[in-house]
Amino acid sequence: MVRRTRTGVSGSDSVVLLSRPSAHVLEVTMNRPEKLNALDAGLRAGLRNAVRVARDDKDVRVVVLSGAGRAFCVGADVGRDSDYGKRSPEDDRRHILDDSIELCLDVWRLPVPVIAKISGYCLGLATILANCCDIVICEEEATVGWPALPLGGGLISPTWVWHVGIHQAKEMSYQVGSKMTGRKAAACGFANHAVPAAQLHSFTSEMAVNIARISRDLLTLKKDALNQVHGRLGFEEAVRAGAAWDALAHTTQAAAEVRVQRERDGLAATIAAWRSTSEPVDSTRTVS
Repeated sequence: MVRRTRTGVSGSDSVVLLSRPSAHVLEVTMNRPEKLNALDAGLRAGLRNAVRVARDDKDVRVVVLSGAGRAFCVGADVGRDSDYGKRSPEDDRRHILDDSIELCLDVWRLPVPVIAKISGYCLGLATILANCCDIVICEEEATVGWPALPLGGGLISPTWVWHVGIHQAKEMSYQVGSKMTGRKAAACGFANHAVPAAQLHSFTSEMAVNIARISRDLLTLKKDALNQVHGRLGFEEAVRAGAAWDALAHTTQAAAEVRVQRERDGLAATIAAWRSTSEPVDSTRTVS
């Protein structure tokens, strides 16, 4: 029997759902489906609370992170009403670090394995969150990639280098709105597996249950052993460094022009205008 609780309340809606689908497994579901689970202050707060629950509840051995509706998460909420890119560079760097990067690294540091279950869209900042999980499982036709507008830079690509290599990371970073399917994401190393949509839940659940057969203390030891090696190679430092690069990117002429366009026309119209100018690249396409 699934036990479900709610956290991160924003207005009348619960922006993060916690459930126990099986023994020792905690599922954390981002629940802003009307915004494709874009990360705003409320959703970030709900995720921080979920991290605390997973860390403090010694019965939890595995966390499954997912998104409600048509997306895992489309990254930072950068709508017209957001304050994205409006601070001084230093305040912006600190905000990015404290509000986004440290949240992702808290997931990275959790003493239990975290499985990202990706359906629909996984874009921008959400790909950092996925890269800080231990295992990533995608729908074959999921869309994984970069934001649709050039509002920043240097934040996402450092975590991609570790998983897909420098050349693939550069190909994705240099093109606005670049994307790949879940199938390609698994082939290049971003994800562990890509499965048909109808099998995503059962495949992920089976893996979570199998991992949860091992005691929490042993799983923690195994994760620490792997993360310490990754850490000595500089992973956490690379993730944190992205905050400074992104804050600087917000001061560029290109980012300023897009913000003006967004303020004038709204986010949806601005994205549509950029797409009509140049459709985002699908890096799964074969070039002959």
